[in-house]
Amino acid sequence: MTDYQFSMALTVTFIPYILIELPSNLLVRRIGAGILIPAIVTIWGLVTCLQGLVTSYHGLLVSRFFLGLVEGGLYPAIILYLSSFYTRTELQFRIALFWGTICVAGAASGLLTYAIIKLDGHWGHPGWAWVFLIEGFVTAVCGVIGFFILPARIETVRILTEEEKTLLILRLEAASTTGSNAIASDPDLSSHQYPAKSTMTQVWEACKSPHVILLNVAQFACAGNIYSLAYFTPTIVNSFGYSPSATQLFSVPPFGVALIFLLGISYWSDARQARGLACSISAVLSIVGFAIFYASGHEQVRYGSLFLSVPGAYGVSPSLSAWTADNSAPHMRKATALALGTMVGNSGGLFSVWIFVLGHKPRYSLPTAINLFFGVLIIACSILNTLWLSHAQKRKVARRNEILEKFGPLEGGKAFDEAKLEPEDRPSKQDLASAQAWDHLGDQHPDFKYIY
Repeated sequence: MTDYQFSMALTVTFIPYILIELPSNLLVRRIGAGILIPAIVTIWGLVTCLQGLVTSYHGLLVSRFFLGLVEGGLYPAIILYLSSFYTRTELQFRIALFWGTICVAGAASGLLTYAIIKLDGHWGHPGWAWVFLIEGFVTAVCGVIGFFILPARIETVRILTEEEKTLLILRLEAASTTGSNAIASDPDLSSHQYPAKSTMTQVWEACKSPHVILLNVAQFACAGNIYSLAYFTPTIVNSFGYSPSATQLFSVPPFGVALIFLLGISYWSDARQARGLACSISAVLSIVGFAIFYASGHEQVRYGSLFLSVPGAYGVSPSLSAWTADNSAPHMRKATALALGTMVGNSGGLFSVWIFVLGHKPRYSLPTAINLFFGVLIIACSILNTLWLSHAQKRKVARRNEILEKFGPLEGGKAFDEAKLEPEDRPSKQDLASAQAWDHLGDQHPDFKYIY
């Protein structure tokens, strides 16, 4: 397969992958994460198996299209799912654990490929086909298992006692910045003077939020660097003149270092609540790595640069995902913001697929220069977003009374069906007004504290 055909096969995957992410994430609450996520993984594994049965380039393109279509909704759904179980100051490390599996996959893929391709010729299938058949089957099995072990919500976590579930719910409510969710989400208790905004309104508000826009730009650059390294590290190592088997083995160590780094920087970011600084530190590391790769002509030095560029590039993503989730509310706005970040990020991945075709082996000068620019762009967006969130926090606090005055205690009429509640359980008008304000304003509420 030529470089052009390889990039075209990846492009066909990215297009449906990008388009499905937003509608899929908006359905997470309606379908339930405990059903949607395992379903995506199961179907994704089956399509991967079928990819191992293709016998022509056009068949490969068709299989790659459906692979992108079924896989696209997975990542934003997982981040949205995690954000419902962990507080904002715990989220990045949990996202990093998920990303750690991606690093392990990046490292293990070389070893697995090296082992599996030795099945070449068995049952009439070439070695590369066995890679898809085996990995797809394992993925599908994991998806089926997920239907039985993935809880839809805290109340259905089987390994926790009732007391532990109650404690966890109370802990999340205490850490929540979105007010009384129980009142705001119950149609019998919430006021209809200012009803919750429609889904499309929430989608639009997420799209025009300055912090979402800035993080989307950073996501484009981050994904551009990650996909460049994920897809083309073996190609880069192979350009040093190693055998195919040695290429797979030499591609492993940089991803092992990336695993350690992203877990460490994410733990520190949660402890310090320093998303912007964590992004910038990771981006600086990647810039140094790409700069060494660009400037050096020695194979050993250029290989060594991957131990900086790979950890740095992978370390940025958990920070950006957590930063987006931390500062987006209510649910639909958060679901939209996360999906938009992944959509724009994968657009960066689509871009990276083609810049390596334009590059010249073995130096890859143009792609590496673009990767360097992406690192600088991430730092710029991190600084601008930190400044914006700080300014927005001060501004809405200063205008607190003005923002909340229209949500004052309701006068006259029944906001809920009193017959359904005991007198001592009926919320006060002040409680209703407060819940109403949180539900309507979300992250724009003066008491919502941005993390930056």
